[in-house]
Amino acid sequence: MDLKEYKKKIANLSVNEQKLRDLYLRDMALGKVQGPPTGYASIDKPWLKYYSEEHIMAEIPHMTAYEYLKKCNENNMDLLAIDSMEGQYTYKDVFDIVDQIANSLYAMKIEKGKKVMMMLPPISFESFLFYGVDKVGAAISEVPIQTTIDDLINKINKLDMSLLFVSDFLLSEEDEKQIYEKTSISNIITLGEKKFKDERTISWNDFIEKGKGVNLPNINRNPEDLLFIASTGGSTGEPKSVMLNDECFNVAVHQYLNSDLNYDAGDKWLRLWSLFSASAVVANNHLPLCAGMNSVIRPFPIDINDFDRIVYDSKTEHLMLIPQLLDVLEKSELLKDENLSYIKTVGCGGLAITSSFEEKVANFFKRHNIDTFLGYGWGCTESFTLGTIRSNVDNADIGYVGAPHVNTVVAIFDPTTGEEMKYGEEGEICVNSSPLMLGYYDDIKMTNDVLKEHSDGTIWLHTGDLGVMHDNGLLSVKGRMTRTIFVYPTAKVYPTAMENILSKIPGVEDVLVGEVEDMEHEGFGIPICFVIPSENISQEELSNDINDACEIHFANYARPKDIYFVSEFPRTKVGKKDVRLLEENVKNNRILTKIKKPN
Repeated sequence: MDLKEYKKKIANLSVNEQKLRDLYLRDMALGKVQGPPTGYASIDKPWLKYYSEEHIMAEIPHMTAYEYLKKCNENNMDLLAIDSMEGQYTYKDVFDIVDQIANSLYAMKIEKGKKVMMMLPPISFESFLFYGVDKVGAAISEVPIQTTIDDLINKINKLDMSLLFVSDFLLSEEDEKQIYEKTSISNIITLGEKKFKDERTISWNDFIEKGKGVNLPNINRNPEDLLFIASTGGSTGEPKSVMLNDECFNVAVHQYLNSDLNYDAGDKWLRLWSLFSASAVVANNHLPLCAGMNSVIRPFPIDINDFDRIVYDSKTEHLMLIPQLLDVLEKSELLKDENLSYIKTVGCGGLAITSSFEEKVANFFKRHNIDTFLGYGWGCTESFTLGTIRSNVDNADIGYVGAPHVNTVVAIFDPTTGEEMKYGEEGEICVNSSPLMLGYYDDIKMTNDVLKEHSDGTIWLHTGDLGVMHDNGLLSVKGRMTRTIFVYPTAKVYPTAMENILSKIPGVEDVLVGEVEDMEHEGFGIPICFVIPSENISQEELSNDINDACEIHFANYARPKDIYFVSEFPRTKVGKKDVRLLEENVKNNRILTKIKKPN
């Protein structure tokens, strides 16, 4: 039987047959039974050796996120579920409030097919709304509190939102007026004490009143229906709205819980961010709550250097951080002599980290008696953060991003031929799991460009990331097929989107946006741009035009630090513009043409 036929046979196995096969592959990877392996990750699944028989055989939940949360906490009703600045709530309190919200949403005609928007800081009401919307069969999305009114209006219209929940300090009367004039929003619900003139804008308390006396019918929500719309900048920089259902979040949590990660009911989990991303909903909301933990919500500090005080005061066992916060802890005078042995897990995401940074963090753990490894992984919004993870000391080697989750297949494919690569060969990282994202909102073409059916009939998510799968079942990420610049402290810059704008400036023959290393912040970059000017154009005038365009279109952090005028772009062996060589030339002072620094 050839490889394609063998893959088709595997793809047609029942769920139970697949689990039994996974048990056999686990024993083969552990050397308990004879192989031999084929050399292809999608067939061998060598990462299964990191999971127990119980992990592999655990039944994947087929229910709504609300139902899964309730099932997981049947015996935890008296435990603290949320500790926020606005109050503390037991699991019983959470379900009582969610039920009230569901009644009010139903009273306001929010049901299947309807969508609501949140623009809130990190507060408990985000969690309540997420599950309340789920219970009535609708869908929800959130935008960051820094979102401008124009972007908010565009997002509301693009996603056809019916209600907006917003903190009152984020909304002016002029904003309120524009929202009603330029969108189909029926009501704005505000949290806070501020009063608004338009009678369609109601307070949270008035919203809750609308649900009193309402009997919510049996909704029978299909867990495969749309629940959450997550925003992502995407590798091309074009705004994308990723559609996820209940099963996406339940399967993600199920796989975290069916690993060796040290989660116990009653533990405290620190949440710093709003729920505007898929990773935030999974790792900072659904996971800790389904695990029966206490979600300690403390808004991201205005001054990042104050983060150590949050850790010192909260005494949480589980931290989900970004690298710069780990850096704050490592340098903290406040924590210098503290025994932090109560910390069970420290997760890190947001951007790539270096081996030297990991070693520095490991030394910090040792000095403070933290008996764990740096939790790190790989994933993307389209895979609802799922991909690979470090779940125990055996798959937490520095230089890798862990192993695929227990019910997830990660493999490497040749981006040109579509053929699967063998261990040790570099190609595009692709994910096959059940479920995958529903697709991009209102964009079938882009969805089909990412979700592709292979010759064996399975659907794979093509991520655009380059990597290598090793025969030990661990993944190493090598970069992106397209480019992203991570700017300190938390921003992303998408060169392709910037190039599209800069290329329209008269006098710009061609342009590439690259980056130089941020010498003050390890692991971060600073945007720069390379310009081929048209003939007989003043470079000084052109540089001023470029700077003016950058001020109009880009946030301050995204504006190129330097503009380099060059006569031509170097090319790779396959004829593509080689921005990496240009970056190397800058790094080694090999750019000899005129350099104009923007004002």
